[in-house]
Amino acid sequence: MKKSVFLFLLLALSSVLTFAQEYTYNYGKVTDNELSMKVYKPDSTTSAVTIYKNVIAKYSYKRERFIIEYNYETKIKVLKPGGVKYADIKIPVYDKGKSDIFKESVSKIEAYAYNLENGKVNKTKMDKSYIFEERVTPYYKQIKFSIPAVKEGTVIEYKYLLTSEFPHQIEECVFQQDIPVIYSNYDVTIPQYFDFNVGLKGKEKINVSESVVEQSANGEDEYHQTYSVRFNSRRIFLNVINLPAIKDEPNIWCPDDFRTKVTFELKGTRFPGSDYKPYTSTWEDIDELLKKDEDFGAILNMSNPFKEEMRTANILSMPNKRDKIRAIFQLLKSKISWDGTYRFYGSNVKKALKSGTGSNADINFILMSMLKDAGIESFPVMMSKRDLGRLPNLFPSINKLNTFIVAINDDENSTVYLDGSVTNGDINILPPVLMVEKARIFDQNGKGSWVDLTNIGKNSVTALTSGTITPEGIVNGEQKVSYTGEQAYKFRKLFNEAKDSTSFIEKKELEYGISIKKSSFSEVNSFTSNVKEQFSFTKELSHNDDHIYINPLIFPHLTENQFTKEERKLPVEFDYPYTFKQITTLNIPEGYQVEEIPKPVMIHLDNDGCICTYNVQVLGNTIQVGYTFSLNRIFYNNDEYPALRQLWGTVVNKNTELLVLRKATSQPTKTEEKQTSQL
Repeated sequence: MKKSVFLFLLLALSSVLTFAQEYTYNYGKVTDNELSMKVYKPDSTTSAVTIYKNVIAKYSYKRERFIIEYNYETKIKVLKPGGVKYADIKIPVYDKGKSDIFKESVSKIEAYAYNLENGKVNKTKMDKSYIFEERVTPYYKQIKFSIPAVKEGTVIEYKYLLTSEFPHQIEECVFQQDIPVIYSNYDVTIPQYFDFNVGLKGKEKINVSESVVEQSANGEDEYHQTYSVRFNSRRIFLNVINLPAIKDEPNIWCPDDFRTKVTFELKGTRFPGSDYKPYTSTWEDIDELLKKDEDFGAILNMSNPFKEEMRTANILSMPNKRDKIRAIFQLLKSKISWDGTYRFYGSNVKKALKSGTGSNADINFILMSMLKDAGIESFPVMMSKRDLGRLPNLFPSINKLNTFIVAINDDENSTVYLDGSVTNGDINILPPVLMVEKARIFDQNGKGSWVDLTNIGKNSVTALTSGTITPEGIVNGEQKVSYTGEQAYKFRKLFNEAKDSTSFIEKKELEYGISIKKSSFSEVNSFTSNVKEQFSFTKELSHNDDHIYINPLIFPHLTENQFTKEERKLPVEFDYPYTFKQITTLNIPEGYQVEEIPKPVMIHLDNDGCICTYNVQVLGNTIQVGYTFSLNRIFYNNDEYPALRQLWGTVVNKNTELLVLRKATSQPTKTEEKQTSQL
């Protein structure tokens, strides 16, 4: 074993020495090449590159218990002005306050900036005044520091010591960053008393080696006699070389879900004189912890602060439970507005009641107290927001929970969902960031379960368009649109973000190249699942003396293919499933006939993930268009990307394809005669 480890380290050292002339991986040293580097050749677009990151994690025995000390060292080259942000460092640490005997702390912070100026190296040391501490949650604070004198061309270097009093939790190592990494290693030494599973994640290669090393610890017994214990430890050495950046692709909820990294899960402990103790936590264990938490489980028993208001509004006497749920939620939102933040704990509920504004968690705790008063059963649905990453399957952790919504039992013996952040929706209409595929229903009776929130309602757009084409190349028409579910939420959000209805209409006119004469909207400010829009319009078409060119859809659905890259490493994740349906009827002007017509198409991906049908017909003097696009599945693996890209391209082509009208009195050319015969 020792021989194989030696060979592995020798190979790793050889790889490092290959770069020796360009880079150095010793803290406090920079090379001329590092300082003069203008572009990182493997990725010329990157604004910065991590030259090396070195993490050494070791257990220490202090005050009769084990702790873990992490020594972090990092060197980064800033290549473009956008890379200056990597000089701003944030370190999250667990710290519940003075009353908590277990916490994390950061010390020995040191940082430098190296600049090449007039042929000389100017080294700037960061003063301690640049280090700040900030409370983020009741359980976490953040150590922040900004390295001075950083600009394009700077090499920055920093190190610190993170001390953790949680020996049963080893920090995961995220190798893959938003910028490329030339070299990174994670060196972990674990005493034999702790039995960990090691999990490798991501698509990039991680080199792994293990060995057994001897260690010792000194302690003091109850009689104040010092003693020394020798034991074996498991040393795990992991490293990566020339790791590419994880790119910000369109349609990805959270890139962190797919980064190359290493995770650790404690299976159990075996201390001298004790039997093996399984330690792997479960989500049921986390449920039990939350039941006793004063900022979560205890708040679920709070009394309804709006009892009198509910009675005055006759909400309790409403016969329909869903109407009652809507009325309770609307009453609550008239009392407390959402402050734009998502939280998990309810330590600020009293403050929210007093100020009239609060987080989604504050509002949700109050909502559940009101529902309970109305005899309606509800539960917290715990989750990690899409943009903060999925909940782990193998390593349950309370730290991964960052917010929750409310599950409510309704009349149909089914469950509906609401959240305090909802401002443009209805029951079962959530902001997409909360529509996670895996959320946990918290039940105080110990019956926690899992739920998929990606498809909890019907989402659709149905548009009916009719119009008449004039010989002058103008369409006079009308459109009626019905938006349902998440599409109604999207419409309301855009409508409410506009300065006023006039601004909203002007934006639509600009988008479609139309002039709107009359318009009306219904249910825009209502707490329902539907919105309706109706307007009359005129649109000038491209035309000449003999031809009129028209997109028969008038209002195309997709006009740009967002999937332009030939290859993609990450999967594709859409917001939610939906259906877009449009039926268009156009009257052909007298004296004109159809010369060219778009061909019909019906395409779909395997497993009916996405389907599109498009058909244009000429019936007498009328053009009829039927278009349906259904996104039935929102997750596509990267090996499905080529087919998805091709489908998207075909759909965009059909959405932008033109129909050609020709004056019946004009004489077609031979080419035109051939095209007409093909129809």
